[in-house]
Amino acid sequence: TNKKIMILSNAAPKGTGNYIARDNVKDNFLKVGASQVDIVDITNDNIASMLDYDVIYGLGGDPYYLIEINRNPKFRETLINFLKNGIYIGESAGSLILCDDLKWVYITKKGSKPKYDIELDTYAGLNLTDYKIFPHWNKVKDDVKEKVEKYENETGIKITKLNDGEYITINY
Repeated sequence: TNKKIMILSNAAPKGTGNYIARDNVKDNFLKVGASQVDIVDITNDNIASMLDYDVIYGLGGDPYYLIEINRNPKFRETLINFLKNGIYIGESAGSLILCDDLKWVYITKKGSKPKYDIELDTYAGLNLTDYKIFPHWNKVKDDVKEKVEKYENETGIKITKLNDGEYITINY
């Protein structure tokens, strides 16, 4: 209670289902006693504002937009500084960006949605965890699950599969 919350909404651009969910997430935080909840699209100009909050909630959606803001090294640097006293909660794409690199996401989800069929010139994540987090595992189609298993077998890289409602806590 009495916390200032930033909903990091870059992954949920206008016109998407996650964009519509922004207000629901805000209302939920207000219902549990947050003193302030702001929905913020981080840009190169407002990165420092992350330090004004107690909690940052990384909304789900399209990881591409988080990869794009991560091109600015100040984003990672500021988030690490924030984590000295703050709490980051990642939902879906908001958790994926914590990984070192998201290329595996695009490889294993290629063909499942148009957003995963594009080739990016960088897939760099924040590199704040060794986990390769795959959210919504309980809703993943069998063909994608097979691609994930094939990827794990071929690379030796373990994917941490989380069903909706499951979470990982990481002390940074």
